[in-house]
Amino acid sequence: MLLLVLPCVAAAAPAAKGTSPAPGSSLPARKPGLWEVTLAAHAAQGPGSAMQPEVTVRQCTSTAVEPVMLLALLPAQENCSRTHVTRRTGQGGGHEIATTCSTHQSPVQGRMELWGDLQSVYGGTFSVRFPQAPQNNVGPVRFQGRWLGRCGAGQRAGDMLLPNGITVNVADDAARVQGHAH
Repeated sequence: MLLLVLPCVAAAAPAAKGTSPAPGSSLPARKPGLWEVTLAAHAAQGPGSAMQPEVTVRQCTSTAVEPVMLLALLPAQENCSRTHVTRRTGQGGGHEIATTCSTHQSPVQGRMELWGDLQSVYGGTFSVRFPQAPQNNVGPVRFQGRWLGRCGAGQRAGDMLLPNGITVNVADDAARVQGHAH
């Protein structure tokens, strides 16, 4: 099961003590172009949850769609009321991103940690909490991304090539969701 995101569009809150906000209090951005992102094998936290195999996707991103594409690994990012970005200072650096969203009128809390230069390689973890359905909680899930170069012929910014060969445009999906309440 590949977890796809629907965008979370909200203002970032002030940073916590000991951290500084990301530039412009916005999401960090990867270099535009084609990224290969691999999610480690994982399972939901509930009893009897099936192990999901390692998954690799390819994402074509641009400056305009990167806020959606960066979070495209997190499930249930519809109707977000808050996105909090904290730039970690000190050893290792990186970013922490926390989201508060709802899907089908149920709350969802996402958390992503990023490290690396976001220009050629990066890594991180994500977790998702469903307070009303904790058996669906996921994480932490490790992932890593590497820049492959320019997007291929025929690819559009927002395209994500899934392991089964199907391409979805995450940016188009996000725009559709913003017009509908879930």
